[in-house]
Amino acid sequence: MMNLNNIRKIICIILLISINYGCSQNTKLGQMKWISKYDFFDLYKKNVSNGNFGPETGLKLTILKFLNENTILLAGSKDLHSFYNKPGYSAVVFISTDKGKSYQEIAFPEETVKFITPSEKYTLIETGSGGNSQSGKVVLYLMNNHTLEYKKIDEYSSKSKIMYSQFNGENVVYSENDNQKIVNFLTKEEIELPDYLKKTPFILKKDNTVTSLLKDEIQEYNLKTKQQRVIKKLKSNYDVLYYENEEYLLGKSGRFKTEMTIYNQNEGELFVENEKTIEYYRYRNFACYFKETRPYVTFYYSYDYGRTWNEYHAKDFFTTTIPKGFYKDQLIVLDVAFYDKNDNSHIIVGEFQK
Repeated sequence: MMNLNNIRKIICIILLISINYGCSQNTKLGQMKWISKYDFFDLYKKNVSNGNFGPETGLKLTILKFLNENTILLAGSKDLHSFYNKPGYSAVVFISTDKGKSYQEIAFPEETVKFITPSEKYTLIETGSGGNSQSGKVVLYLMNNHTLEYKKIDEYSSKSKIMYSQFNGENVVYSENDNQKIVNFLTKEEIELPDYLKKTPFILKKDNTVTSLLKDEIQEYNLKTKQQRVIKKLKSNYDVLYYENEEYLLGKSGRFKTEMTIYNQNEGELFVENEKTIEYYRYRNFACYFKETRPYVTFYYSYDYGRTWNEYHAKDFFTTTIPKGFYKDQLIVLDVAFYDKNDNSHIIVGEFQK
């Protein structure tokens, strides 16, 4: 006759088997195809710090983004002492038009690139110097993606309350304290917003319409015609409206505000966002995150909003969880270091395999 301890052990074993079986049903082995890797020695043709280290050691890249399927933007700062034995730093952007096989450098007078917002024809680049000190400043540039020429748009103290957001390739939302307006970078035109939009969050779209969530309606305001219309009447009330990848998404907070359920524009539930999942990259039904657990990096990616996952172990390199960049549900760009001492590549591009 079994004693109580033996029964407990059997129950624990059954539970572990059940849990592992359940996990295996939701996770399967995935595949990644690494289509390019880049060594900055190919650009600079020399080491830095008196020839002792590779050029990547003099670069601090904090932003990695795709402009389109073939074009990648890297941004951050360049240590002038490492490269030229001069004090200070230079804001820098690297651009590749061949999926990461080669890069071109674009330098700016400030110390670092803080943000970049790409669009089809133009990229908005925010640089800074001096941090938040009394002498700190922010400088805004507009870069032509074809010619790579750029011009200064604005310069202001880093302590000011000025902010530019929602750049759509032509217009941008300009905010200062509690005042907001739309500014056209190409024509210099300034567009005042109606009073109701000054009191509620809104989305500036590529077609230069402004969308907002008002009670149980998605409403649209046309900046040119000044006309307001209801796009969709909703069955329920929601807390947040998103517009991502040409799709409207609706968010409803949980009871304790610790999670948010995301719905499509037809009010069908898609997924739940919480403290654990908020850092996931999402593109429509695609989701991705990864863990840096040496000796390898584990990628998890899903094509059904995270209900089931593909798991891939990259054993040749290590990286941190930031920075990284994605293109739709197809590509990822990472700053890594290879275990092989003979491989000095640091920027790699991977293709997710379904």
